[in-house]
Amino acid sequence: MRRLMIILSSAVFAAILVSFVALAADAQTAADDSPSQGTFTEGRAGPYEPSLVDGTGPTAAESSEPLVTVMARGRASRGDVVEAARRYIGTRYRYATCTSNRMSCTCLTQSTWANFGVGLPITERGQWGYEPSRKVASGDLRRGDIVFFKEAGLNGPITHVGIYSGRGNLVHASRYFGKVVESKMSYVDGYFGAKKLRRR
Repeated sequence: MRRLMIILSSAVFAAILVSFVALAADAQTAADDSPSQGTFTEGRAGPYEPSLVDGTGPTAAESSEPLVTVMARGRASRGDVVEAARRYIGTRYRYATCTSNRMSCTCLTQSTWANFGVGLPITERGQWGYEPSRKVASGDLRRGDIVFFKEAGLNGPITHVGIYSGRGNLVHASRYFGKVVESKMSYVDGYFGAKKLRRR
């Protein structure tokens, strides 16, 4: 009888262990299906990544044209900001770097807005606290707004920023893709908030 109890107990324990392993595998599969595509996630996307927005990078002719900035026109339209951000599409990503051929997510937002006389800090926290600016509700996002993410959870720090480009899309320097891309914002984990910037 005792031997039978031991065998039954072992079988129950094995069944429970198998269930936990299956749950963990399911959770990993779900995570792999839609990883965050911002700064927090390691790795590179495949060539057919469905979240990328096609045909948004500048053509060679567009890249060679001078950007019409706030200095020339007196103010920046939302379209101007998005056009400026898109000029950087394809620039390689590198953490904590801000050069003409390597940039972090905060470098992209800083470089984009520098075209319009806005001197953003280089840190995520500094850009969130930049003044003058105002918070924008997620339902009121407009092109050119800066969007912030806490990819490790809302109790963690801000880990990623990008420029909202309309229709649910974001121009951002992504570690996941290894470069500046325009992609679906919904694929980036941990939406935290957005800001509309103003010149000082």
